[in-house]
Amino acid sequence: MAIKQFLSSSLKWVPQPGFSVNYTENGGIEASQDILIRNADLSTVNVFSRGTTWEAIFPQVPTIYRFLSLKNFEPSDRGDGFSIVKCIFTGYQFFGPNSSGTEKEQATSTLTGQLIAEPFSSHPKWEQLPQTAKTVLGYLLSGQYVWDGEVNKVKILLEDGSLAVNDTLSDFIVGDAINFANIIAEGDQTWDRGGWTYSYHTESEEGFTTAQLNTLGKIVKKPPGDPAAPGAGWTWMLASPSQSQSGPKRFIKTLDFRLIQDNEKNKFLYDY
Repeated sequence: MAIKQFLSSSLKWVPQPGFSVNYTENGGIEASQDILIRNADLSTVNVFSRGTTWEAIFPQVPTIYRFLSLKNFEPSDRGDGFSIVKCIFTGYQFFGPNSSGTEKEQATSTLTGQLIAEPFSSHPKWEQLPQTAKTVLGYLLSGQYVWDGEVNKVKILLEDGSLAVNDTLSDFIVGDAINFANIIAEGDQTWDRGGWTYSYHTESEEGFTTAQLNTLGKIVKKPPGDPAAPGAGWTWMLASPSQSQSGPKRFIKTLDFRLIQDNEKNKFLYDY
C-alpha cells in the first residue's frame, strides 16, 4: 500500500499519515513522523540533515509546528526497494503561530533537602568560639595535638614518643570547645548539616548567558522563580548549573541554588 503512494517518479519522499507530538512541562516539543522513500533516493536526498525544518519535509504540517527542526533520523529498509525514515523533530512552544520565534517562559522548580557532611569549622557553635580555641582544635583535628578527655587537657607528642600536658593550650579549651575536643578525640572530623537545594528548570533557544556562567559559586540575592525567602542568617548561592542540548536549537537547563550561611566568612568568599 505504501508503494502506491508514489504516483509520480518525481516524488522523492512521502510523509506517512499521522505524527506524534509530545510537550514538555518547560515548553519544549519533541515530535516524530515516518517518511517513505525509495532506497535509491536515500543517497541523493539531502533534506534529512540536522536542523532541517519540519515544514521543509512536510509542507502540510500544522503552522504551530512548522519551525520544529530535525533532531535525528533513522532509516529502516522495508525489503521492497523502499525505506521508512523515522524523523524526530524538536523545538518549543511559541507565543503565537506567526511569532518571531520567542519561546514561552514555562519554568518549573524543585526544592530538595539533604544532609551534607561538612567540617566542624562550618558549625554555628564552632564559629562562636574564640580564635585561640579554633586554632588549638585545628591542631587536634590534624593529630598534631592530643586531647585527654579524662583530665580535659591538651597533650603534645614529644620526640621520645611520650605525651606531655600543655596547660597553656589547655586553658583555651573551655565551654563548647571541650565538647568539640571530646568529639574529635572519638575520631570524628565532620558533622551532618541539613541543607536545601532549589532547582529552577527551563528550556529555550539560547544556552546559559555570560552572566549566569559568571555567577557560579557566588551569592545570589534573588534566584529566578521566586523561591521561598530563607530565614535570617541564610542566603542562596548558585551551586550547580547544568545544560543539555536536544537538537540544534533546544537547550534544557537547570540552575541549582544552595542555602549557605549569611555570615562574614561566606560574604568574603562568595560575594564578589
